[in-house]
Amino acid sequence: MIKGNAGPVKNSFRWRAFVSFGLLWLFLAVALAGIVLYFRPEGTLASWAGWSFLGLDKKSWEGLHTLLVVGLLVFSTLHVAFNGKALIGYLRRKAMDGLRAKAEFGAAFLLVSLLVVGALGRWAPFWKIMDARSAIKQGSLAVHVPPPSPDAADKSLSDLCGGVPLSLEEARSRLERAGYPVDDANQTLTRLSKKHGVSPERLYRIITGR
Repeated sequence: MIKGNAGPVKNSFRWRAFVSFGLLWLFLAVALAGIVLYFRPEGTLASWAGWSFLGLDKKSWEGLHTLLVVGLLVFSTLHVAFNGKALIGYLRRKAMDGLRAKAEFGAAFLLVSLLVVGALGRWAPFWKIMDARSAIKQGSLAVHVPPPSPDAADKSLSDLCGGVPLSLEEARSRLERAGYPVDDANQTLTRLSKKHGVSPERLYRIITGR
């Protein structure tokens, strides 16, 4: 307690306000991470395309989203605990409103049910959102040339050339002419791409002449 000219001033940390603001920021952060992950390619295609957003790759965004959701659940539980009495009182007052409360409850329930049934039944236009996600997930909007194998980005240049087929010397020559010299042919395509700041797909296109 701090005393001022106008009397004592209470200087305490307001936990209820902290939880409310924390819940707001977590909601916004989870929404952003969810939108970013919606537009990211799936699995190996994300690595193949060298996908990243705001300097974070796919694994980083997935880890961030998971931790944010955990935080959102914790803060939501605290919010209910802090405001439980007010929430129950609000519901009781609304219950006294009769038909109006029933109409609001029923409308909200029907809307959520419609979304669930539409998603499970793959109704249009609900499923168009998932169709767009599938196009991104399969890489049709992220890569020009698909990887020759799921683990292509993790293969060394010498192993990759054996499956193209293309001689290692010709592959190194093509990369060097494009401005991406190779010091060690045993480096994976991912490490080589990070060294030169390009995607593994870009290097593969140069190697294969596409």
